[in-house]
Parts: sequence; C-alpha cells; structure tokens
Amino acid sequence: MKSKAITKWERLIQIAPVEWELQADKMTSFERDEMCARLEGIAERCGMLSAYLYERCGYGCGDRGHTNAVKKANKVGRIIHCKAFGYNAFHDLSI
Repeated sequence: MKSKAITKWERLIQIAPVEWELQADKMTSFERDEMCARLEGIAERCGMLSAYLYERCGYGCGDRGHTNAVKKANKVGRIIHCKAFGYNAFHDLSI
C-alpha cells in the first residue's frame, strides 16, 4: 500500500499551538495567505456539515429532513464566514 505524502498545510495543522509562531515565521506572505484561505474553507465546510448532520439525526428526535438541514447549515456557514472571519457576504447552499 502506498503512503500518501503529507502536504505542508496538513503538517501545519497537526503541530501543537506552541509551535505556530515558529512555523508562521518560516512561511512567506504568499504561503500564509494560501494557508488562511484553505483553513477558512475547511472550518466553514466542517461547521456546515456538522450542523447539517445534527439537523438530520443528531438530536435524537428523528430526521428533520434535508430542507431544514440545509437551512441550518447555511445559518452556521454564515456565522462562521461573516462573524468569525469578518466577511460581509455569504452565498447560501441551494441543494
């Protein structure tokens, strides 16, 4: 079985927070910007998917349906995108 090479950004998210300063100092401005964009996208997607799955079955009250789950995912996505990361617009999922 082939082992997948770990990329630079995957390695960075695995290090302890105490090492963040040293790693950030080693990065170029372009690398930091790229890392920020990737991590923001991952955080947003994870939050939205988590909200979606909880709405579908996570509360112990049964499935609340896809439509309600998408609404909840959009609400969480908007909070992460706008409030946590400071953007002023969010494009809802329409699936």
